Amino acid sequence: MRHQKLMTVVAMTAALGLISLVRAPSAEAAEGTIPEHPIMKDGWYASAGAMWARSNVTASLDRGVLGSLIDFEDDLGLDEEDVIGLYTLRWHFARRWQVEVEYFNLDRSKEKQTQRNLTWGNLNIPINAVATSTFDVEDLRVGLGYSFFRTQDKEVGIGLGAHVARLRAGLSTQNFGSDRTSETAPLPFATLYARMALTDRWLLNVRVDRLSIDTGDIDGSVFSSGLDLIYQPWRHFSFGLGYRDINWQISSSSERWTGKAQVQENGPMLFIATSF
Repeated sequence: MRHQKLMTVVAMTAALGLISLVRAPSAEAAEGTIPEHPIMKDGWYASAGAMWARSNVTASLDRGVLGSLIDFEDDLGLDEEDVIGLYTLRWHFARRWQVEVEYFNLDRSKEKQTQRNLTWGNLNIPINAVATSTFDVEDLRVGLGYSFFRTQDKEVGIGLGAHVARLRAGLSTQNFGSDRTSETAPLPFATLYARMALTDRWLLNVRVDRLSIDTGDIDGSVFSSGLDLIYQPWRHFSFGLGYRDINWQISSSSERWTGKAQVQENGPMLFIATSF
């Protein structure tokens, strides 16, 4: 519930920011000079950064019987906070068209004594048993965007894309056995994005992804938002501070994974970037 409220606040803030970007002049434009930020005119942009991610994962695995809905942080002790790498590549192949790719991977495992009875697939773990859990998340976000509004210092667009999410999860015990599973779920989304050159060196980048869809064996929804503040002291080098909020809800009836998973990753990030 708390995270849902946070997502609502982030979405509303991003939407208001997008409206402001279209209507408000930049600081230099207000003085009569329109900023010329290199990223606004370069065709290629690439960045690599470290994200201080706060994670929350709940999942179930059904194999003939209904599995327990397990909170992998609270029930099994997976670390709630991790530092992960996050990489972005964007190509403006035409003045108003762009392709953007973003990638991250988070692998976690932990051993803990269980505080309640857990059913995970064919595995039944009694209370006070020692279990080793793993939950790995890999995301490749690919989006195609069209900028319906573009000037020298501002850009606002819409697009379509997909988070190609790969989930791998497992529980193992010394005396009661083990069970592991994995699923790759393409989660389509519609996106709204904007960029604004605040000055010749400072740039603000905002985006929001959202969609809920049923694609055969996978019924999923995605909410994802990003905010970047970029400073570019040299022509082809910049660095910045950003924030990512990612939320997937997946219900699967495939042979590999019958069950549910909810994945939440959010946190601030620092990154370096180049454009040309």
